[in-house]
Amino acid sequence: MTDKIATPDLMVYAMASEIENFNTVLHGVSSPLPVLGMSVARRTHAPDMAYISGAEGVDSEIDRIYPSSFDPRLNRNAVAYFGLHEAFDLAQRGELNVMFLGAAQIDRFGNTNLSVIGKIDNPKVQLPGGAASAFLMPITPKVVIWATRHTFRVFVEAVDFVTGQGYNNRSEGCKKNKIVVVSNLGVMNFENPGRTMQIQSVHPGHTVDEIKENTGFDILAAPDVGETPVPDQDIVDLIDRIDPDGIRRSEFH
Repeated sequence: MTDKIATPDLMVYAMASEIENFNTVLHGVSSPLPVLGMSVARRTHAPDMAYISGAEGVDSEIDRIYPSSFDPRLNRNAVAYFGLHEAFDLAQRGELNVMFLGAAQIDRFGNTNLSVIGKIDNPKVQLPGGAASAFLMPITPKVVIWATRHTFRVFVEAVDFVTGQGYNNRSEGCKKNKIVVVSNLGVMNFENPGRTMQIQSVHPGHTVDEIKENTGFDILAAPDVGETPVPDQDIVDLIDRIDPDGIRRSEFH
């Protein structure tokens, strides 16, 4: 076991742990951490997962990652090509199990914002948009959101604009689907009667109080809250081999 695990590696391992064998998993744009998490899962506990790349390759051989998660080199020896527009049909048929998404803001109910900061008719910041988030997020059985800066500016009482729907904006049928949030401080879920965010685990070196102090709403702590499992040295070495340039650390600058 390594003495101290770097935060990016811990987040990659936590994200990989959300994938089960035989899952069909999708990542989108600007997703170095999800690419690594999916790659780690496929090379360890989920060898039979179906890997759908934002670059449109299926089960390609990913020996290393690149600054763009849409880099065509990520499609090397893919068994098929799968246009992102086809992900809509896949999810609608119930055949997409896990999807990774980013967010500029996320609130207590799991709504995400990748559209604007401020008012929609006079925004302070124009964000890139959510692409498929609005359609895919409520109907995908598990959505894993990653946030490399756990602050009250990211974890807000209410998002400025709902790009992806949380539990208070879903039909009853979609409320059964899971949202998991992996941040640089811990892992959160919504597994409580009110379907509001709660702390599932805390990363080593951090505390429940620290997470609460850096969250813009009254976040709950799960009754069984514990410490986030850490990867062993073999997993850390695997992450280093896939990301020799340290691209995973770029989101933390």
